[in-house]
Amino acid sequence: MEGTMRIKFGQILRPLAYGVAAATLCGGALAQTFTFQSTSEEPTTVGATTPEGSVAGAYWTGASTVTMADGSVNESTFTCVSTSQPPRDSIFMVHGVCDGTGADGDYTVYSGCNIMDPEAGEMSCVGGLIGKSGNYAGRRGVLTIHSKGGASAGTGQWFE
Repeated sequence: MEGTMRIKFGQILRPLAYGVAAATLCGGALAQTFTFQSTSEEPTTVGATTPEGSVAGAYWTGASTVTMADGSVNESTFTCVSTSQPPRDSIFMVHGVCDGTGADGDYTVYSGCNIMDPEAGEMSCVGGLIGKSGNYAGRRGVLTIHSKGGASAGTGQWFE
């Protein structure tokens, strides 16, 4: 049972990466909206299951494609980590953070997620963006992510 729970949890955590890092390739000086789609490698999961519940974490890498409101398309790669939260201790079941890089610069995405359907690998997340270099330096933003069955998509906005 322990191995099964850890594998399922890893499959749930992986979609977080799909959307989380995808939202970051949006350069320029003005506020910009975007949509994204992401894919990731199979996550490495650690953790344990007890009668009281499970605690787990995962890490993985992936790639994202972002389409800006003006129609331009950008790509990036990312590395993510996430961890489950104790039952009923917070509004999110999973928290994650990703670092990404692309031609426009480096960024960090952080998010809180709730598992909608564990068997289907469905999760919804909200989060923030922090620009670290290049066109993202000094910028902040927001995003939403929906993941199901190994694919993620979402929307976001970079601010000045």
